[in-house]
Amino acid sequence: MTEQPQDALPEQQPPLPLPDQEAILAEYQHRKMVESLMGPIISLLAHALMLVCIVVFYDADASRPSQAIELEMKELEVKELDPKTLEELEKLEEIAQDLVPTVEKPTVSTEDTVDVASVADFSDAMASTDDNLDFSDVLDIRANDSPLKLSSLYGGRSDEGRKKTLQKFGGNEVTEAAVLRALRWLKKTQNPDGSWAPSQQHAMAGLALLTFLAHGETPLSEEFGQTVQRAMQYLTEYMDKLKTQTPESYGNAIVAYALSEAYGLTKVPSIKPAMEKALQILVDGQQTSGGYDYNYKKGARWDLSVACWNYQAMKAGYVAGADVNGLEQAMEKGLNFMRNVSFSKTNNKFGYSSPGSGSDYLQGAGTLCLQLLGEAKCYEAKMGVKYIREKCKVVWNDPKRKIEASHANPLYGWYYQTQAMFHEGKSAWKDWNGVFAPEMIKFQHRDGYWECPNQLPGKFVCNYDKWYSTTLAALSLQVYYRYLPTYKMPKGIAKAEKTMMEKLDDDLGLDL
Repeated sequence: MTEQPQDALPEQQPPLPLPDQEAILAEYQHRKMVESLMGPIISLLAHALMLVCIVVFYDADASRPSQAIELEMKELEVKELDPKTLEELEKLEEIAQDLVPTVEKPTVSTEDTVDVASVADFSDAMASTDDNLDFSDVLDIRANDSPLKLSSLYGGRSDEGRKKTLQKFGGNEVTEAAVLRALRWLKKTQNPDGSWAPSQQHAMAGLALLTFLAHGETPLSEEFGQTVQRAMQYLTEYMDKLKTQTPESYGNAIVAYALSEAYGLTKVPSIKPAMEKALQILVDGQQTSGGYDYNYKKGARWDLSVACWNYQAMKAGYVAGADVNGLEQAMEKGLNFMRNVSFSKTNNKFGYSSPGSGSDYLQGAGTLCLQLLGEAKCYEAKMGVKYIREKCKVVWNDPKRKIEASHANPLYGWYYQTQAMFHEGKSAWKDWNGVFAPEMIKFQHRDGYWECPNQLPGKFVCNYDKWYSTTLAALSLQVYYRYLPTYKMPKGIAKAEKTMMEKLDDDLGLDL
């Protein structure tokens, strides 16, 4: 693959000034500054005058008659503004503040991360999670499409947000240390063009970018900003150069997922066309039944594994504010497919390419995607949760397990199952987290990466394994704060309201 140029992402244009009120606002702000400085200036002058008097009139000879110095301080009179004028100016000040972006600049400590060996007992470090804890307060948050503010949907990814959600949902400094080791390894192994791995570079770039975004990293981040910018640039250019309308359906879905989160988190304008192009491809490639197949084929065969990556991308694009024809209808069709085509009530299981035939891994995939698309309480989702609780275990080196292909990587299954259990909440999450997190920590390489569990020599030949396994493991350990919302999309939803900047453009008669 040829090396791509590393041009910086375009900066956002500063907000346009209010043409008729700019001078008034400037005068008001100047007066505010003068008023705030008046007190310190008077105090400084008074102390300086007293010091001069002491120097001039001090006499070391005690017999010399003393002279009395009398100082008179007068308060400087400040004329009050007319109340109506003051009220009007305060309103202008509020408008000016609203027009200034307030996106938080993520900061990541560059200090050495916590060594797992230094923690005597991992379970002792874990936060206590209430068996009856209700997760609905974070899973029903609506996205904010304003480019001026970090949406509350992504608030858990800020430094402060991560601390709160980690403590609330059972993470700790050990899980965060593992995530940081993974991010630093990914940063170190990024290709010069912004991709990762020797092959499947677009898919691995998508997964890696999702991992950084899940941690709240943006192009402004101190430690990982350049890494994120290169990845965003690589994926944007990848979509720009894509001529065919039938790309590989796994990779395109992952790219669409990553670009959707990138746009949702940063609102960088140049990302939106690439995001919408990738999403339109997967909407157009959906089968009549709502399912998907390799290379977006429209034949009789369907594949739940392929479908679930596309469903995740749909939800991420929806909450990011993508304007894609048929997106809402595609999500509705996906719900119908999972409930009425893939799932079999004969054995209460999701199927891989025929009803009820799926592996343990796909029970997590089907369950999570029903939750993400707003059907967490339906019969099929509840049966999926029940199946995972009763039959799925997180055991790294299982002698009964055979690994022969990348899609059989246990981390693929645990990625879905972990999120499904988190969305279920309560005791289901507490029980799963108590086993899952320690197992992930225990088998992370000291350099920060993970490898596929139970690899059999000659059976699992995959030159992108480290990046695939590392991103899936890290994304799973970020579940405490990287969740997508699970609210139901209303049918026939109206187009999202215009953002504040778009409304301002309309008011000023601008077409930018």
